[in-house]
Amino acid sequence: MGSELAGESEKEKPQVEESTTNNLLGEIDKAAEEAEKTLGCQLVILAFHDFASIERNVVDDFEFYIMNRKLNAESDVCILIHTLGGDADAAYHLGIRIQNLVQKNLFMIVPRLAKSAGTLLACAGDKIYATPITELGPVDPQIQLPSTGGYVSAKTIRDSLKQVIETVEESKTSREQIFKVVFSSIPIAEMGHYESLLNHAESLLEEILSRRMKKGKDVSEIAKKLTKGYIYHGKAIHVEEMKNMGLEIEILAGDKLKAVYDVYQRLKRLFDQLTTMLEPLIFVTKIPIIHPKPLTIRHGLIYIPSIEDLSS
Repeated sequence: MGSELAGESEKEKPQVEESTTNNLLGEIDKAAEEAEKTLGCQLVILAFHDFASIERNVVDDFEFYIMNRKLNAESDVCILIHTLGGDADAAYHLGIRIQNLVQKNLFMIVPRLAKSAGTLLACAGDKIYATPITELGPVDPQIQLPSTGGYVSAKTIRDSLKQVIETVEESKTSREQIFKVVFSSIPIAEMGHYESLLNHAESLLEEILSRRMKKGKDVSEIAKKLTKGYIYHGKAIHVEEMKNMGLEIEILAGDKLKAVYDVYQRLKRLFDQLTTMLEPLIFVTKIPIIHPKPLTIRHGLIYIPSIEDLSS
């Protein structure tokens, strides 16, 4: 009997969680509708859970979403972004598509985080609507090391070689021994590829900034700073630093700030709930995450992680 009750409990649990998720999605949609009125723009949400990221499929998802939503050519558009990053080329392609779709002003709202590739996407707007806690991040590509499977910045790999050279000059260890250890984890044959990735990310930023936010202005220093100007990929670029860098930033206040926070707080509640549910599966049972899936609401796309179905 005990096992039967346990089985029933397990069956009921996902239904409760799904119901709660649907309620939160409804609250997000309602808060987004109020934010539209307060901000005076059409609002589209592109939000990603921490275990989900910007991928190529996001471009397709957004295109099909917009076909149904239909942006008003007479209205300003606000894209609310929350993401830790992902594929820089996908973010760039998405940014270009949004720029081409919007006929009037394009505002990128970052309530809290738009890191890495998310920063590149945020630069697609005429202006970034920020809050006092908005955070951007360096746009240096991340590389998976074959030796460990971990990810490191392409810039870190490049800088590591410089440190190796300094070590060789200062150490009594033979060059052959040091090179053998270092290159077992840093494939020297691919160093040129890593350097080209940095230059590629820099060129993507230059193009996307030149089309709207900094049209007609020199953007090379901003692009260089965001791709090669930081020693740590996780660096928090705060609002004052964004302004000093030359990005067009408006820090929201009053009713506008409250409206954006209302949307973000509901998004955070949804993501926190998902994290509580998923962390044991991902970190304890080691069930792998596969491509994120979008939850479509009237005001946008919310990406949640999808775990591999091991039942088949």
